[in-house]
Amino acid sequence: MKTWRLAVAAAALVMISACSNPEADWQKATAENTEAGYQAFLKKYPEGEWAERAQLLLDAMKDTKDWENAQASDTLEAYDNYLLAHPTGAHMGEARQRIADIQTQAAWSAAESAGTREALEEFLIRYADTPQAEQARAKLAALAAPPPKPEPKATTQKTVAKAGKSTPAIPKGDYQVQLGAFSALDKAQTEKARMEKQFHNLVGSLSIQKPTGSDNLYRVKTVGMSETAARSACQKLKGSGQDCMIVQR
Repeated sequence: MKTWRLAVAAAALVMISACSNPEADWQKATAENTEAGYQAFLKKYPEGEWAERAQLLLDAMKDTKDWENAQASDTLEAYDNYLLAHPTGAHMGEARQRIADIQTQAAWSAAESAGTREALEEFLIRYADTPQAEQARAKLAALAAPPPKPEPKATTQKTVAKAGKSTPAIPKGDYQVQLGAFSALDKAQTEKARMEKQFHNLVGSLSIQKPTGSDNLYRVKTVGMSETAARSACQKLKGSGQDCMIVQR
């Protein structure tokens, strides 16, 4: 009887060992490489030798799946949901950049649709360093430009001389003339209007750059121009009593 009981116990141990083989089950799970396979392994071995690796692989699969779903939707809500589920996910930077791009494009569409100086200036204050900023500056310049005068019937020598004094086109470039920096937006807007009216023939239309870093200053600047044009304009401004400085974009 005792021998029979020992045989039964030994058989039971063999069966338990055969049914519970973490290494074999882990190899099977990695061969399948599916969420279901890793979930089944974790359910069977929540504290096993390979449990941590199984959980990491599951998290990576979920991250990839959620990111592909977010890209397919390509909406603010979809990218926000991805970041909520994976605040330190593999695609965290891409999600934040896409959110910024969508918000910028929506703001630009609204400003372009409004087409007013106020709307364009507000866009430049908030999105001065975006690809759409140059379009906003161009539209502001077009709004500031005086309407074309009708051609005179007869051109006298005096008229020709006067026309010869018209302001030439400003060469485009990576330099700007800064005419002032102000701690309050309303002050910057007032001074911008004054300087734009007084020095339009020298610098054309102006824009307000929003504060950057910790200085909290609203800076009134010209459009981008060549270094030579910027130095020439600043020199003429100083000659007219207006302080200025040259900055590179």
